[in-house]
Order: sequence, then structure tokens, then C-alpha cells
Amino acid sequence: MPRSLFSRLIILLLASVAFSEQASAQSLDLSGTWTGPAAQNAGSSGYTVVLTITGTDAVTNYPELDCGGKLARVGEANGYVFFTETITRGGTSSGGSCIDGSVTIAPAGRKLAWGWVGSYKGEVYVAWSKLVRE
Repeated sequence: MPRSLFSRLIILLLASVAFSEQASAQSLDLSGTWTGPAAQNAGSSGYTVVLTITGTDAVTNYPELDCGGKLARVGEANGYVFFTETITRGGTSSGGSCIDGSVTIAPAGRKLAWGWVGSYKGEVYVAWSKLVRE
């Protein structure tokens, strides 16, 4: 096989893989408001997660904890989407109980798996939920 034809085939193969990955990432429609009960390893328990995702923003609300935050998307891989969460209301810096952390979400059928992890004063906190779209 001539080298230029081989090079073109490799480029075509790589382009098709990149297009396939891009198409699958775009088909992951997470927009909307998702809610569910959260469980946590320590500290607060029995609270609701409200996650609202639009084309440009993602925000959290934890009604029973009287706090919420803004999510910054940091990546996506294998169907998981990763965010950092900055508490903008009810955080420890303003006398509240919520702390910044990281959030991972992934589709789980018609639901959304939600996981959160953070640390405060040397302690590790982990929370999880199964969210449904409102």
C-alpha cells in the first residue's frame, strides 16, 4: 500500500473515532432539573439534592441545608461528567454548614447517578443520590 494512501486511511480512521466520541458526548442530554434524596457518610443526612443544568450553567440547591452552589464543568469521560462545586449560599465562610466539593454525575437509565466528595477540617465527606428529572 503506498505510504500516502496509508496516511490518509489513518487520518480517516482517527477522524471517525473523534467524530464518534464527539457525537456520543453530544447525545448525553443532561439539561433540566433533577432531584433526589441524598445519603451522606457523616454530618448532615436526609436532605434533598436539586441539580439544575442548562446549556451554559449548572447549579445546586440543598433546601433542607439552606445552601446551594454553582458547578464548573471540568471534564467528561466514559459517560461521566465531572464538576467542581463552589458553595454560593449557606457556606461555612458565612456561618452555614455547606462546603465546596466535587460532583460526578452519570446517566443511570432514566435517572442520574450523583456523587459528591469534599473535605473540611481534616474530615472527608461523601454523599450520593439517584436523581430524577422533574
